[in-house]
Amino acid sequence: MRLVFYLFIFSQLLNFVSVLADKYTKESSETKKIKWEKIQEKNSNDLKKIIWKYYKDDKSYFQNNNEESSKVKKTENYRDENIYNSKLKSNPSILEIEPYLPLNNFLDYGDFQTSVRWKSSFDGGVSGGTGQQNPSFVFDYGLSNSSLISIYFSEADDNLYNLIDGQLSNYHWQNYAFSFKKKLLEENENILGLSMVSTLEYWRQASGSENTKSIYNQENNSYGKDKFENIIGAFSLPFSKNFNDKLAVVIVPGITFLPEKLGSKGIGKNAYENNFYVGSGFVLDIAEDVDLLFSYTTPLGPGNNYFDSELKYSRKPIYSIGLGWDINPKIGIEGKLSNSYGSTPSTGLLTIPSDNKPLYSANLIYKPYGEDTLLEPLNDREKLISYGGITVNNALIPKAGTSQINLNYDSKGNLFGFYGYSLSNIFQLEFLNIGRFNDNNISTLYSTYLSENNLNYRLGGKLLIFSPQKDDLFWMTVRTSVGRNDDTNQGYLFSELINTFSLNDKLAFNLSPKYFFSGVDSFGGLGLSSYINLFDNLQLIPEINTSFKNDSDFNSSLALRYSLKPGKSIDLYYSNAVGIQDIGQILEDNEYRIGFKLNFLY
Repeated sequence: MRLVFYLFIFSQLLNFVSVLADKYTKESSETKKIKWEKIQEKNSNDLKKIIWKYYKDDKSYFQNNNEESSKVKKTENYRDENIYNSKLKSNPSILEIEPYLPLNNFLDYGDFQTSVRWKSSFDGGVSGGTGQQNPSFVFDYGLSNSSLISIYFSEADDNLYNLIDGQLSNYHWQNYAFSFKKKLLEENENILGLSMVSTLEYWRQASGSENTKSIYNQENNSYGKDKFENIIGAFSLPFSKNFNDKLAVVIVPGITFLPEKLGSKGIGKNAYENNFYVGSGFVLDIAEDVDLLFSYTTPLGPGNNYFDSELKYSRKPIYSIGLGWDINPKIGIEGKLSNSYGSTPSTGLLTIPSDNKPLYSANLIYKPYGEDTLLEPLNDREKLISYGGITVNNALIPKAGTSQINLNYDSKGNLFGFYGYSLSNIFQLEFLNIGRFNDNNISTLYSTYLSENNLNYRLGGKLLIFSPQKDDLFWMTVRTSVGRNDDTNQGYLFSELINTFSLNDKLAFNLSPKYFFSGVDSFGGLGLSSYINLFDNLQLIPEINTSFKNDSDFNSSLALRYSLKPGKSIDLYYSNAVGIQDIGQILEDNEYRIGFKLNFLY
């Protein structure tokens, strides 16, 4: 439940960040000098026809007309001054290759960005599930054009990847980090660029439980939890060289300060200790707004960054390789492969506890001051669709700055709540997708993820690829979510490629291939649905889902949607899907249930 609390706090922080960024952009535009220009008179009727046709009667878009205009002018001024271009030697929004490998890039004074990062093993090892995760959140702020502060939070809570003495062993990490980076040498004036980076962290560690032995207890075989709290730190000096507009290389000597011993029950060394290291890497611009990131780091000791299933400590080189894509100046994503499990500057050198496995990470970078992708506004029928479906989602995304809330309850006791926030016109972050299934099916899949008294909480995102709002033939989005069942502590990944087609003013339909991946089972599915407009504020929504596995499931739903007023609607439905949250959409129940779903956009 701690993760749910942190996600809620982080969602409110991003709301605040977005409001502050809008205010900052507006104030900046007001300081620009007004340029007067003589224009020829236009027939007012012609202008009305053009505006009326383009905005499809959506008057809300005229409320922000001045703000959008100022953003366009701001962008043009940047281009005129050769400041706002896609690449400046290396992508300035990439502040680090890894937390322990910072780059000599900085944000402009007063600019800030936030990142959500998800790091995981490809499987759960002996603990099961889709993998051992270490999610983290990062906030970067430009204290000046040559100094940057970064705040990190990360938390990992699982059983160890391998058995220790033939038994499962629980562990817990939680990090709060504050980092300061200061430019020492400007590359334009010297052969190399150089910065100084110092980090201070509060690290909480725990291992063991009532049923498992702590890895810090080597004296006896008694069970119990050991807890430790330490102040740790890191220091590094990144040297960088930009060879051309496409390639930036960095070499980083550094040191991490970690405890050598934890508790009084250890025999010899039972912790990582301090480590000198030398890291190197590069950022290569391989296509417009797409960068290749690579690094290789060697720990030099005297401490270690790895321990095995026999609790023997040693040193392992750390590598990472991945791609970064700036979808637009507001939203960036990164995907990486690495054996680094820690998510802060002081712990980034550490491998996954009890092993040295390749891990994957998916990172979202949000720059609230950046320009967004401009889309043609939705008409009234499309706005009704944008509330989503019941068991088949659609590809529409509410416009930037919009919050979406869904509340669901059905006659079998299922209860779900959803909160999403559109960080951009093309990306919605699903901060909170939480609820419980009330089903007593005894299969392994059900008992793992839909067990009695379960509580499933999930985090995800939805990215727009195609849209008629930017002259494409149809809507297409990619949606992915991750999370776990609080009862069994097991999780799964759920992805879908959602396609929405508008045939005419009365009819639209969805085609949604889906994929479920877990440590218990993995299989695909397909969802089909349509939206039939009965009246301007009333829709009929038939849906079907099927799964592709040995014992295939097939479910159907029929919903009636009524819009009470703009931004509010209610769905009444009849369905034999197990539930409306991810896995429940593609599983079949023995009985139909009646349910309702409240939808809010604001």
